[in-house]
Amino acid sequence: MQTSLRAIAEQARENKKYRFTNLSKLLTKGLLKECFGQLNKKAATGVDGVTYKEYARNLDENLTSLLERVKTQKYRARIVRRHYIQKANGKVRPLGIPVLEDRLLQAAVARILAAIYEEDFTETSYGYRANRGAKDAVRELTKQVREKISYVVEADIKGFFDHLDHRWLMKMLDLRIGDGSIKKLIWKWLKARALEEGKIILKPVEGTPQGGLCKA
Repeated sequence: MQTSLRAIAEQARENKKYRFTNLSKLLTKGLLKECFGQLNKKAATGVDGVTYKEYARNLDENLTSLLERVKTQKYRARIVRRHYIQKANGKVRPLGIPVLEDRLLQAAVARILAAIYEEDFTETSYGYRANRGAKDAVRELTKQVREKISYVVEADIKGFFDHLDHRWLMKMLDLRIGDGSIKKLIWKWLKARALEEGKIILKPVEGTPQGGLCKA
């Protein structure tokens, strides 16, 4: 973890009610470049068709342009391409495929937020955390069942991503995040228009398609 991110992580750990007001300064070319290197090089392209390889050809210029637009508030979230995948129960799951540049900026903001909120998780939490995943959870659960647990209770919030309340999400975010620039970026991603079956959907009032790095 970068020194600046480690510092806010320590502050978040020491004071669970601390409200961070100057996080946008952490959006640097260095952070963006590091996040770019960790993107899936073979990920599906967004509506602009720009691939990882194409963006990398003029990476420094592209990152400079992106940062300038963010700092001057000229950045606009692009239309998200929506794709549906079949679920085992016969239903479908909506996936949101942002353009590469939006995905990159989301990755950088997610890295900053993770430094803060990671301190609130317990060791038994595995979802959407760095260096942890479903396979790790299954291994630990298998171990616990074999050693001391006789039954397992599974609970699921039906249609959580489909009905996510944008304003309540922002209220929850506001408890720890006081940086207006960061919150505006997240709001833009929540309200980004979508391209579904060739038709443009206006700003959604609720929910978020899974797929974006800040909209997982």
